[in-house]
Amino acid sequence: MHFISTFCVRRLCLRDRQAVTSSPAPFSVHCTKTSRALLLTLCSMMITHSPVWSQDSEQTTPSKPLSTSSKSAHTPFWFGSYGRVGLSTDDQGGEGQKRQVTPYAPRLIEDNYLELDLGYRAYRGRHGQVDVVTTISAFDQLFHYNGNADAQLALRRMYAEVRDIGGTQVWTSLGSRWLRGNDIYLMNFWPLDDLNTLGLTLGHSGKRHEAWIHAGVSRLNHRSQTQYVDVPSANNFGAESVLMLNRQRLIIASLYERRYSLGKRGGWKWKLYTEYHALPSGEETLEGSFTDQRTLPDDAGLIAGLQLGMWGVGHPSNHLNLWARYGRGLAIYDELGSPSAVNRDKRSWDAEEWRLALAGNWGLSTAHGLSVQWGSYIRHYRDADELSVDYDDRVEGSVVVRPQLNLNGFFTPAVEASAQWSQAGGNHPVTLSTQAAQVYQLALIPAISFGRGAHLDAYTRPQLRLIYAVSFLNDAALSRYPERDPRSQGEIAHYLGARAEWWFGRGGGY
Repeated sequence: MHFISTFCVRRLCLRDRQAVTSSPAPFSVHCTKTSRALLLTLCSMMITHSPVWSQDSEQTTPSKPLSTSSKSAHTPFWFGSYGRVGLSTDDQGGEGQKRQVTPYAPRLIEDNYLELDLGYRAYRGRHGQVDVVTTISAFDQLFHYNGNADAQLALRRMYAEVRDIGGTQVWTSLGSRWLRGNDIYLMNFWPLDDLNTLGLTLGHSGKRHEAWIHAGVSRLNHRSQTQYVDVPSANNFGAESVLMLNRQRLIIASLYERRYSLGKRGGWKWKLYTEYHALPSGEETLEGSFTDQRTLPDDAGLIAGLQLGMWGVGHPSNHLNLWARYGRGLAIYDELGSPSAVNRDKRSWDAEEWRLALAGNWGLSTAHGLSVQWGSYIRHYRDADELSVDYDDRVEGSVVVRPQLNLNGFFTPAVEASAQWSQAGGNHPVTLSTQAAQVYQLALIPAISFGRGAHLDAYTRPQLRLIYAVSFLNDAALSRYPERDPRSQGEIAHYLGARAEWWFGRGGGY
């Protein structure tokens, strides 16, 4: 093992020196004693923890991969990523911007974003298997673009998950994670279940079913949930900051999914999903005082929804999903957000939302040389204020269709057409118009995709693509922007960009 570790270090140092010979000054890399020791330690750790060198005979049992990532049975480590990066311009030479009047619009024009998944199988034996998962996200803050060295990072996932507890199909996870179902890819939108939470989950997985219940909490750095106040210190000399408002939102969620076979390779399913949200009452300290307070009442909300899905009929990437969801009160608003309006009692319980969504992907030729991907949803929202109908109440929706050719094993040109429509319940507060805001967009997307399978499809990644998009806005859509915003002045908007997108090392399904 020492010979292999030494060989690993020598190869790494040699590679670094070879890389330096082709690099411009002043950059240089040296295989110092410190770096040599670090590399030796890393190599020794990889060899020691590899099942080939492990003394733990229980690790020889093959395991079922988790849905959160794609892991090799030959190593306890795994790495995954999702990312998108690119550049763009508009017809004035500035950065291209999307035009949007609905909460969930076509994702064709996106910000740069990166997720890095790191995982380790800490235990596998007769008592179960334990995986530790970490995901770090980097938001749209590229140093080579804006010269700002302060990256915007977030710790999206940090949890431990135990599968096959005691040889059963029971599993549990504890920590910070997302709990997501199927999405509408073309909108980057999860119509039913998209929960970001810190909590405990207990579940049961079978060949034909999945069931779990989750309890979690969140406490935002917002005056409605967290408030530090300067008060006289204990010795009455100076002041110290004290946590005066400490309101955690409790989230209880549950899911049951049942799957059935359909044909040789296909299947269909139904899913039930619920959430309950509760926020306790609290005392907010008024600005400029440490004694005067006002009461913030408790609040609550719920979500209930159903999904019907079909996949794998005719081609592995063919699928169709239908979602219906009802929400009320606090649960309508993202667990990382706050209600936009409250009723006379300062609660959001009177707010309501209905969602209906349909999305899928289908091959239109036997060789899957032509496929059509689409997504659509409609939403009815009413806030909790005392007005029965006002400008904040909406009936709105989006639809997007993307036909794609899959040619020569890597050429995947596509076109996309989309529409957004948003009808406010009352008059616009400035123009007094009742016209529905509308945005229509057409796009050409020449692209190349790289996959390991025999056939390409709409989800083959990595993908590099060029984008030309033109958007058409009516007067009501323009009035959604501030009067001095340049976007409020143009009924036609042009976008030209180049983007790369990838995902690997993580699971998925329809």
